[in-house]
Amino acid sequence: MDTYSVSQDDGETSSPAREKRPRAKQACEPCRLRKRRCDGAMPCNMCRQFEYKCYFEKHPRKRSKLVEQNAHHEQSPDYVRPEPPAQDRFTAEDTLKTRSMEANSGIAFTRLLGQRLDPSFGPKLFTFAWNLGMVSYVPPPVTPITEFLDQNQMYALAKAHFNHIHLLYGFLDKEWVLQQISMRWAQPEHCTIPDHLLANLAAVGSLYGDASLHSRIPMLLESAKKALEATSLMQPPNVIDVQSWLLRCMYLRSTGHPHACHTATCIVMHLVEAIGLHEETSNTTLHPPTITVQGHQTAEIRRRTFWSARMINTWVSFEYGRSRVTLRGITTQLPTPRDGDYTLDYLNLYSLSCFLDPERSESQWEDFLRQLDEYESKHDAIEMSKGNLALCGYRRIRLVNPNPSSEITNSIIRIGLSAVEAAQRLCRTGVPWWHMANVPFQAICVFLAMDLRESLSHISAALEVLEEVVERFPTASSKEALKMARSLVRLSKRRKDEDSDILGQTLKRSASKGHGAADLSMVTTPQPPVDGEVVSGAVETSPTTLSNGEDWAFDVINNSDFDWNVFLTAEMPAFNSFAPDGTM
Repeated sequence: MDTYSVSQDDGETSSPAREKRPRAKQACEPCRLRKRRCDGAMPCNMCRQFEYKCYFEKHPRKRSKLVEQNAHHEQSPDYVRPEPPAQDRFTAEDTLKTRSMEANSGIAFTRLLGQRLDPSFGPKLFTFAWNLGMVSYVPPPVTPITEFLDQNQMYALAKAHFNHIHLLYGFLDKEWVLQQISMRWAQPEHCTIPDHLLANLAAVGSLYGDASLHSRIPMLLESAKKALEATSLMQPPNVIDVQSWLLRCMYLRSTGHPHACHTATCIVMHLVEAIGLHEETSNTTLHPPTITVQGHQTAEIRRRTFWSARMINTWVSFEYGRSRVTLRGITTQLPTPRDGDYTLDYLNLYSLSCFLDPERSESQWEDFLRQLDEYESKHDAIEMSKGNLALCGYRRIRLVNPNPSSEITNSIIRIGLSAVEAAQRLCRTGVPWWHMANVPFQAICVFLAMDLRESLSHISAALEVLEEVVERFPTASSKEALKMARSLVRLSKRRKDEDSDILGQTLKRSASKGHGAADLSMVTTPQPPVDGEVVSGAVETSPTTLSNGEDWAFDVINNSDFDWNVFLTAEMPAFNSFAPDGTM
């Protein structure tokens, strides 16, 4: 039996058998996936040779307690596994399109060709002959976050984010982030969280936290943007880069122009595709499985990151009237519910927005509004998004049916008013959610467009809430929205006044002409018989209208004793052409 031993002092072998390549107790993930012999080094010889990222993962033979608990929970009869929205489910057509996309890539073909010739050969993607490589990219210098904020300020801004935004977009590992914040200032050499994520986290938190730090945010964001573009746009990204871009999207949604926000959400989706975050299990060459880093990027965190990115890109695209980024081959499952967290509830509302996809040729609007009306919001911000979807639905319905049914309009009015009330509650708590001014403003626009008594009667309530929002947050944008809302109401009133004047002029012209073919001034009504007298033929009549074109005496013709047949035959001969037999 061949054996070898290692000296305790110099590490030299004491047997010729040392010339044989040792077998490591655990292979790194690249070698394990490719079924190669690994030497156990870090990095191993195989990864150094083919420029792979060498890393190790634990693969316990027994399932952990957490897995056992989840398995027991999923086996419960009351457990319903959340499914992705119908528009995002993986289909056979997606498989074909994904393979076609991969076949288009010469970069992927190089790797496939090498693996076909030799299974142990695996050239790295995105390296061979993409360009001449005349200039090597050097990341620009970036100011560290410690020069903008101290540890207590960063911690307070992060807590503000976790207390508000994180409840609905829970894609960060809260415990890990807070731990890394303390380490960033105390032991920076051991900190693994990048400064650009902390900077974007601080920017979002500043909207809900200490207002005295607002003056530092522009410089902080500029530094974060430079670092983020250097790490995610000029180099291959990772999950942390996607999360940092997501935070930037939320800050732009709250403060920036729609174009900037829409562009940022599209960048997020392209980064998602670059790292294959939309594929929980992948066998494609272009999208290898995502790598777990530092143990905090679990499958649950990746799911939450992907679906949060997809939701905000879809909704911003709908609101701005732009195209969203469509990914093929989505296999990522929805996240699991957590106590005190509304991320899954928010995603369930997002699943209803598939009705609003412009690519849908037909939409069952009654089903959409029914499901939307039955959806129970667990947070005022979700209630505002629900109302925003209803108002968006009216704009789509109006495109195909300018006069929707009263059931549809009443449902939209009801959901819209509920969203307006949610905006008012959030306004009074001082939480500046980005839909706060948008919901009452769009409700005013939709109610004016409906032009119904039911909708017009609620404009004052929506306008009062918008005025309250402007009073609480007197920004230039909110003031401009209030000014425009009032202008639209004035224009609508002026239009109705002009229509009323036209009708009034019509009545005046009609009265000035005097007698016509059917002189209404001579309209008479039958007199009731006296003492049993039977009335036959023509009857004594009396005028039912006053002279000079005044209104009809409707109380007379509404009398139950009024004889319409006599009126239309004897008193109105012109109607004989329509009713020869003298009946109505």
